[in-house]
Amino acid sequence: MFVLEEYQSDIECKELPISDDMFHLALQDGEKRYHVKSPKGDYFDIVYLDNNDDIEPIEFYPKYMKGPFMAQYLSYDETDKDTLYIDFFQGINAAEFEEVNEYSIALTRVILSFTQGIDIWFDDPRILWFISEDDRVHVVEKLPEFSGETTFYVQKQFKTGLEDRDFNRLSSTYAFHNVFFPQWMLKGKNFTDYKYVTMQTNSIGGIGAILAYQKRFEIVFSHFGLKLITNEERLGKFRVEMLNKYFSLELTAEDASGDNTLIIDNQIFLIKTKMVYTIEQATDASILAPGFKNEMDEYYEALFEGRKVLGILIRGTDYISTGLSGERRMATVPQMLPTIHQWLEEDGYDRIFLATEDDDILDQMKSEFGKRIIAVAQERHRVSDFREGQIISELEKETIPPDKLDEMVEDTTINYFYALYLLSRCDSFMCSGQCNGWDVVNDFNGGRFLRSYKFKVVE
Repeated sequence: MFVLEEYQSDIECKELPISDDMFHLALQDGEKRYHVKSPKGDYFDIVYLDNNDDIEPIEFYPKYMKGPFMAQYLSYDETDKDTLYIDFFQGINAAEFEEVNEYSIALTRVILSFTQGIDIWFDDPRILWFISEDDRVHVVEKLPEFSGETTFYVQKQFKTGLEDRDFNRLSSTYAFHNVFFPQWMLKGKNFTDYKYVTMQTNSIGGIGAILAYQKRFEIVFSHFGLKLITNEERLGKFRVEMLNKYFSLELTAEDASGDNTLIIDNQIFLIKTKMVYTIEQATDASILAPGFKNEMDEYYEALFEGRKVLGILIRGTDYISTGLSGERRMATVPQMLPTIHQWLEEDGYDRIFLATEDDDILDQMKSEFGKRIIAVAQERHRVSDFREGQIISELEKETIPPDKLDEMVEDTTINYFYALYLLSRCDSFMCSGQCNGWDVVNDFNGGRFLRSYKFKVVE
């Protein structure tokens, strides 16, 4: 993204005229700074800021994740409505920008060209150097305070929208990305050039994350007229053959080819968009193969028939070893105990169904609640098993013979979904923090819990 800065006469660089194509010409040319003559006759500079330097710092991400974490957008077209996500502006009647820069100018042009009923507000008159006068564009000394629900507010201070699921207030790079991400996917082509889309999936993600986002991406791509498939034998570390055995997925297409299949090579860019991140109840129980679901229903009835059950999901192991922060930082058992005891007293639960992959957590909960605790048999680890920054899939590769790895993955997948599905059948649900398990359990339950609660640890 190019930002506007004061003219630096002591820095020698090329000069560009103000025009509709100025930023595009600068991106094509590849220099980091240009002198520009303003309509008033004086000069200012435009300076290139790498998009990966205008988002959250690298420390925000788990140690196992590698960048880049944001598309560069060295080429884009703000006039191509068919490859822009204009629906982002649904329900918006005002747009406010704290800064005039390349992206706020492009977004202003998009709003003026392709939406109706949205007035635009700046407190910097330089916006009028880059767009034609329009009754919908207002330059004021101080930006007005409008309702957050109907206002698209682009601020200088960094904000992704992921923090609080509020995508009406974003920083410039994320605001631009939410509207222009289809062009990043298409790389100069059109959606009509393709019938299918496939995504490259790393071998790190767990089955809950893969299936949850698989369904979200399926919904997103259907909006653009594409069917999501995989052209590989595995989805991450999971064999497609195994996934088809336990889940109702249509992952392959006989007529798919390199010519009619769009390849997306970075999932995280999509996850950072409102279109993907705010989809709710994407993974309901229909994702389960009927036989697998019936088997789990029978198991639940055998365990809990006639009893009132509190379901608790507590994540540990690699959620601790990788140093996750923010909403993915998990509450500890001691932090959760007061709330657990309060619910037990207020609601009168007969049993606690505990799902955890951490042996230390299981020991702590059994010590506190004794025979009241019921947990499915599954492979568990202790935090001490992990090196700093190590995740479960890496530990598995180190400790399990290669010829046994697929068998182990299938067993842990079955046990994991037993745990999540049984949690969804409980009367109430409590979770140690934000994880894909929280989303999947609530999606399976469909809003029937007496109450549910997700801990948020204040750092």
